[in-house]
Amino acid sequence: KMNQVNLKNFGRGLFNEDFKIDEIKGDASNRRYYRLSSNKKSFILMDSSRENRNFTNFLKFSSIFEKHKINIPKILKRNMKENLLIVEDFGDNLIYKKCNPKNFNQIYEKSVQNICDIQKIAERNIYLYKKEKYLSESSLFLEWVLIRFLDIKIPSKDKNRIMKEINTVVDNIDHKNYKLVHRDYHSKNIFYKNGKIVVIDYQDAVLGSPLYDLVSLLNDCYRDINYKQKNRLKNLFLEKFNSQSKKKLSSDELLHNFDILSIQRHMKASGIFCRLSKKNSRHGYLKYLKRTFDYIINASSNYTNLKTINFYAKEAKNQFNESNNFSSR
Repeated sequence: KMNQVNLKNFGRGLFNEDFKIDEIKGDASNRRYYRLSSNKKSFILMDSSRENRNFTNFLKFSSIFEKHKINIPKILKRNMKENLLIVEDFGDNLIYKKCNPKNFNQIYEKSVQNICDIQKIAERNIYLYKKEKYLSESSLFLEWVLIRFLDIKIPSKDKNRIMKEINTVVDNIDHKNYKLVHRDYHSKNIFYKNGKIVVIDYQDAVLGSPLYDLVSLLNDCYRDINYKQKNRLKNLFLEKFNSQSKKKLSSDELLHNFDILSIQRHMKASGIFCRLSKKNSRHGYLKYLKRTFDYIINASSNYTNLKTINFYAKEAKNQFNESNNFSSR
């Protein structure tokens, strides 16, 4: 782990005046983020000294996105030996904070357009989002939410059913129609500044289902979007997607895929939130759990062959609501 003095030295060349360094409570990874700021300017320092693969991926997708004119923070300085970067600071402009009823349509329409722009990118050597990956992510729900976090005693018959249904979910994901997927496209990774959408945290990008980023955006772990707005944005996506893609999607396919991916993504997200709490004593994400359970419940209630998942997601929500010790942490 880098110390503040080393980090400050790394930032020195970008300032002519005195500046301070403050840690920013970042995302659910091993990366650390700092804001370097004087009264004249500020930058973000990204410390990936504890993870190698992600750093390499971050640089790889930075150059891919830049080349294809997807807006990302510019990299201003790099230290390849220590995995440090200094990038542009977009300040308090995350759409999580910035969005209000007046600007919602504008921001979210542009965010949908940006998904379609990312999907136009065709580059070599980008990994596929493989079935095994979808499966191991979804199983986090069983292991970390139901068993380790909520300590629900599940009969082995039901465990097998859950795993069987997770397989059904993953088999139902569109594995043929691959597009480039950001993979964490939500309101805390998207900035809106000067009328432009800017994305961060794209180092896990893969070739996956064309609806994955739309699900992350509209069924966002961190904020609610109402039913009417969601439908409008789904239709907007469908229209844009079909105008640029050889293989067209029907609106039924879109809705089915959207449900299926919502179950998959939120089994993963709830699992990660619970694992962070149990394993790393990072409890800040627990306040978003109820919303992730609701997404799983709502999407799976449309499918009779997913009724065990539906049952246990409801069970998880009830147990979580009853145990006030989670909300008071």
